[in-house]
Amino acid sequence: MATLQKKKVHGKEYWYIVECRRVNGKPRPFVLEYIGKAENLLKRMSQQREKKVKSFSHGAVSGLLNAGKEIGLPEILDRYLPAQRRDNLTIGQTILAGAIHRVIKPASKRSFSQWAETTTLPELLSFNANRITSQHFWDQMDEIRQEDIEKIEEEIIRTVDKKYRLNWSVLFYDSTNFYTYINTTNTQNTIGQRGNNKQKRDDLRQYNLALLTTKDFFMPIFSYIYQGNRNDVSIFPEYLEKMLQRLKSIVGQVEEITLVFDKGNNSPKGMDILKGKNVGYVGTLSIYSHSDLITIPYKKYHQVELANGKKILVHRTEKVLWGKEHRIIIKRSEKLKDGQTRGFLKEIEKRINALKILKEKLNSPGARKRDNEQLLEQISKIVSGHLIKDVIRVQVKASLKNKSRFDISFTINKTAQNRIINEVFGKKIFFTNRMEWTNEEIIEAYHGQSKIEWIFRHLKNPYHFSVRPQYHWTDQKIKVHTFICLLGLLLGEILRKKLFDAGIKMSLEEIIERLSNIRKSTVIYYTGKKGKPKAENQLESMNSTEKQMWEIIQKTAV
Repeated sequence: MATLQKKKVHGKEYWYIVECRRVNGKPRPFVLEYIGKAENLLKRMSQQREKKVKSFSHGAVSGLLNAGKEIGLPEILDRYLPAQRRDNLTIGQTILAGAIHRVIKPASKRSFSQWAETTTLPELLSFNANRITSQHFWDQMDEIRQEDIEKIEEEIIRTVDKKYRLNWSVLFYDSTNFYTYINTTNTQNTIGQRGNNKQKRDDLRQYNLALLTTKDFFMPIFSYIYQGNRNDVSIFPEYLEKMLQRLKSIVGQVEEITLVFDKGNNSPKGMDILKGKNVGYVGTLSIYSHSDLITIPYKKYHQVELANGKKILVHRTEKVLWGKEHRIIIKRSEKLKDGQTRGFLKEIEKRINALKILKEKLNSPGARKRDNEQLLEQISKIVSGHLIKDVIRVQVKASLKNKSRFDISFTINKTAQNRIINEVFGKKIFFTNRMEWTNEEIIEAYHGQSKIEWIFRHLKNPYHFSVRPQYHWTDQKIKVHTFICLLGLLLGEILRKKLFDAGIKMSLEEIIERLSNIRKSTVIYYTGKKGKPKAENQLESMNSTEKQMWEIIQKTAV
């Protein structure tokens, strides 16, 4: 049995843990462990008291905060927003916390405090999570004006450009929409209108978001929110003037910029604005409106090789558009052709089924008497659409045996169908005023346009970066909420760029998931003494990738 014993050495007492053992039948003391002075013994006894361990998600919130600090985001927000402080947070800090929330776990502002308690965000920003309610966000957001948002956007981009040297030669413009749950009878909201929703929710009011991004890492530069019932072609000229003016205030000269946009924005007014400002542009044309370009035979095409090594067939020509000569590039793509063909055949099948249903109704014993003009109009709607009417042939004939007085027959013109598939599909028409650009430069410039769709996918991803859910009913709140989401996306892109530059290539979603796995533990020791218990903080063990990412984030902070 072990016992505590003390010895005096030069008048000082030292403690040992000693056990008595028999050696050759005689008891002998064996020192199991040397403890030292009484203070050491007391310290050991204190550490054996009760302790509690609590861990928090730390890597993602810390990394996003560091990304914000690197571009001076907290200072920029506080500089342009009112100096209002609630629950120990300025308006800028509330916006920053909300942006980080949207990146990591998008949810309602009511659920913010519950999420924040699982992270180190309250510790890093010095606030009490329980006090940050939805009312807190509403009160803080109330103070933000549209002109504040625009000034903040411009200041952020100036700072990011100064730090990362953004490539302004090619910029991408596109738009999308987000459905809402705004009540139909709500007359105070003007931007929430019914329109063609890209998520197939035409039954709900929606608002549109136009976005301008850089070619490098697709960082959002400017944003514009407008009514959900307005189409792209009507808003593009309206926003274009303001967008170019804001660009000029940042880069000085806009003549060196080439703006890339899709065919939904093509309009004479928009082209006149670009021409007047001497801005370059690259866009696409509808294959249905330019049959002269589509019918050019493939024997006139030639092969070019893109930067990624991919070889494609193109034809280079010129054409006058909107009163000005443009460079035209027609590209052939088998992948595009396959997709268009599948959609075309599926649409033909859908229209044929609709005609079969109509024929059954006309031949039904209980059919009502039909008017010839109304029947022709109904048939015209069924076979309407690009190229469909060239393939499906419908004949209407009188029928005395039917109560409806009519019958129909229909066939598919296989010759026309094959001609469309082989001669029209698989072609994409690019146009530009950069007459000196090579085929490769024009095609590669536009290819980045498709990647802006990834930004919109991020903003509609329910797990990270999502604009939804958004439970706001006024124009002002919707604009501020979307601004918060775009700030979160910007922080994510900065984080991705830092990791990419260090050799780590990951998607935004994977970066957030991995960093969220980096946790910080707090060990609390209850010693039984008066006062606060002792607390120690430490990071939990990480795998090699997480450790590498964490080290890069720490360097980012510096």
